[in-house]
Amino acid sequence: MSRRSVACSAWRFLCVAGFAGASGASGAQVRPDSVRKDTVRVAVPVPVPAGADSVRNDSLRVRAAADTIQAPILSFELPASHEVTDRLRFSRDEILSSGAINLADLLDRVPGVTSFRSGWAAGLHAASFQGDFQRIRAFLDGVEMDAIETRNGGALDLTDIQLWTLDELVIERAAGEVRVWMRTWTVVRTTPYSRVDIFTGDLNTNAFRGLLGRRWRNGVALQLGGQQVATQSGRVDNFSPGGTQAASSDGIVQAFMARVGWSANRLSVDLFANAVARDRDPHTARADFRNLPAYKGSRREGYLRVAYGDTASGLWSQALIGVVRTRLEGIAAPFTGGGTAGDTDADTLVESDTVRARTQQVVAVGYRARWWQASVTDRVRPINGRSLHSPALRAQLGSPRLSLGAYAEDQRTDSTRRLDLFARVLPFSWLALTGAHSTRAVDAATGRLNGNTVRAEAAVRLKSLWLGGGIVRADATTFRSPELLGTPPARIGALATDGVLFSAQGRLYKDLRLDVQGVRWGGQQVGRPQLQVRTELALVTNWLRKFPRGEFSFNARGVHELRDPVSLLFDATDASAVVVRTTLRAQVVTGVIEIRIQRATLFYQIRNLTGAVSEQIPGIALPQAVQVYGVRWEFWN
Repeated sequence: MSRRSVACSAWRFLCVAGFAGASGASGAQVRPDSVRKDTVRVAVPVPVPAGADSVRNDSLRVRAAADTIQAPILSFELPASHEVTDRLRFSRDEILSSGAINLADLLDRVPGVTSFRSGWAAGLHAASFQGDFQRIRAFLDGVEMDAIETRNGGALDLTDIQLWTLDELVIERAAGEVRVWMRTWTVVRTTPYSRVDIFTGDLNTNAFRGLLGRRWRNGVALQLGGQQVATQSGRVDNFSPGGTQAASSDGIVQAFMARVGWSANRLSVDLFANAVARDRDPHTARADFRNLPAYKGSRREGYLRVAYGDTASGLWSQALIGVVRTRLEGIAAPFTGGGTAGDTDADTLVESDTVRARTQQVVAVGYRARWWQASVTDRVRPINGRSLHSPALRAQLGSPRLSLGAYAEDQRTDSTRRLDLFARVLPFSWLALTGAHSTRAVDAATGRLNGNTVRAEAAVRLKSLWLGGGIVRADATTFRSPELLGTPPARIGALATDGVLFSAQGRLYKDLRLDVQGVRWGGQQVGRPQLQVRTELALVTNWLRKFPRGEFSFNARGVHELRDPVSLLFDATDASAVVVRTTLRAQVVTGVIEIRIQRATLFYQIRNLTGAVSEQIPGIALPQAVQVYGVRWEFWN
């Protein structure tokens, strides 16, 4: 090893150790393998030793030291966008620069989606679409993330979805549901890649995240990653009689990921695993509201995949065997009333060492040409001794002026048949028309209702800004109460309703961008605010006039969220004693600033800038004015 490489390694170690000591912390999200596209080989010169008698030996050393690009680990298909812009498609860089802590922050960009948080980073996070929590579905590399936990009531806790493990994320906004398609992080370069993310802040937030990735010339890939996020303000042992006096979502989230794989030309095989463990304190609600109990548990999932062909072009096929395992190590007995922590009924610990597991086999084949693509997928889940098949068909036709899409699925796990149709037309360069129609048919034995949802929108371009509006019409339906939020098990009915959509998205001036999305419904409904508006103003620039080599970037964002009160079921002992509780009307401002110099990014984020009292679960107050700051730093050597 040369003196220069030793000095570089020592300098990197000192820098990382310095940041870790200053913050006492760990964690944040990770950007792609490099700032620039990996399209060339990089040769590292090797000095010729004195007295070398062969030029051939020296050339072999140079070749061995060269960084090369290997065939990628093949990924599952992503749907084409039928939106006016690609605002719901995120690369690894865009996930980071958005300031999102978890998936709930990205879903807030979708009109009709309502997020629910019990507190800060370690808290409970969930979301509903048009009031129904089961109409938001997540797919990780083609494997659907099933909500099999006993406490969830069919809803996903979005804290279990780790954004830092992703390469790309696409939100598919159908008229009747929202599907989130995620591709996990992969590496293609033979030069080892590592990253360290560290941040700290209010509520004793301390976090660390580290990643390592490497490809070899024989096609083998190895990736490892881990993180710990801890918020400890006022923290006591989760199941101690005293509980905690803080309502700040104290707890710990630990996550680990690993991938071992191999690829060559159009064939790849890989094994991926991801594990999340959580330990959360109880939340004390204000008077006359239901407290949220403590929780300790884990979710582990993984898959073995064999893939042939690239989903970006030509014929492709994939076969996956996935498994998910959840464990509930303990949960405090539900609080029956508001007030201070330490109530008699709050101190009882239910010893509930419950383990649930499910496998899922996925087989998919498709073809993608320049203007069209089609695929067939079948997901098989063995449940209660039966193998339940859920076949799905996707077809898309696209051009710059016209794009059409269809998605049909027969999901046997909940006895629902879906048909989603999409269309986008640009008759003129200044006019865009989009529409979507969803049909939902269920088995009569489920007790649910069949229904249709229709959405139609139009947008007019003024210079670089699109101004849009539209309507959405949803038939009467029924859905499950979100037990994850502490509500009792129940079936909720919703009447047919109309909504008005409005938006503004695009460039205001140079690198200054605006994104406004809002919806106002015609009537009240449990689990959904009547008016909801999200406004984001972002200045994102590389300042290439001063830094033409791309070694600098600046990202500043301000987000304002307005939400009318949201009602949730509070008690339902019988049909005549249904009690509903409502949250406060909320306005929350979030600010993000990031500065990248070479491969290090310094960031600062503040949530609830005004310090206003707000809540997203009735009676559970969110933390006020939380600040976090830190560094994300990547290395190649």
